[in-house]
This record gives sequence, structure tokens and C-alpha cells, in this order.
Amino acid sequence: MEVIAWYYLLAAGIILIGIEALFFSFFLIWIGVGCLAVSVLTYFGFFESGIAQISTAFAIGLILVFALRKWSMNMLNKTQDDTEEKAHQGGIGTIDKGMIKMGGTFWQSDDDLSAYKDGDKVEVVDIVNNKAVLK
Repeated sequence: MEVIAWYYLLAAGIILIGIEALFFSFFLIWIGVGCLAVSVLTYFGFFESGIAQISTAFAIGLILVFALRKWSMNMLNKTQDDTEEKAHQGGIGTIDKGMIKMGGTFWQSDDDLSAYKDGDKVEVVDIVNNKAVLK
């Protein structure tokens, strides 16, 4: 098999890394990096066979998959934050048509609002599961 031009390998590497962004397989990115490395080596004339190029690219990719899998999984887990970011945490709300209006947003509540009439002020302690918790 003829030598694959370095720019085809470069394009294949970039495409594989781009596809990885869509599928999150943690495999294609490393094969893409292998293609990029073989592209550089081909540019400097290290290969005389296309089969050797493809084999080397996949070998580099597989070595990187096994060597860096734990690291990349740790990086992914560090970026995931289980805490919910809350725009509204509490404050003073106004009863309006059986709901609590606070900060321009209407909130439902599990508390009994029948004792309140429209316009009454209530103190909201927190917003939990999109419902206002009264003090």
C-alpha cells in the first residue's frame, strides 16, 4: 500500500477528534491523536508504507487509551458538579393569585397559602424543587 500523504492523516486526526466531541467515547480522540502523530512523522519521511502508518496510528491510539483512561475519567468527574446552582435562595415574596411572587418569578408552594390574601408579604427561606419554602 502506498504511503498516505501527511495532510490526509492530519485531516483524519482532526475529524476523529471532532467526532469525539459528539460521541464522548474516550476512544476516538486518542486514535485521532495517533493520526496526528503519524502525520508529523510522515511529513519528516519516517514511513514507506500506508499499512505501517495506519498500524502505528492505531497502536499510538490504543496505548494512549489504556495509559490515559483513568486520568481522563478523573478529569471528567472533576468537571461534573452535583450541586445545583440556585438563582433564587430566599427573600421576601408577595402572595399573588395563590402563588408567591418573588424577584419577578411566580413560585408554587407546598405550604397552605389559603390564610393569605393577595398582596400579603411572606418570607421565603429557600426554593426546593421549584417550590417556595416559607418560614
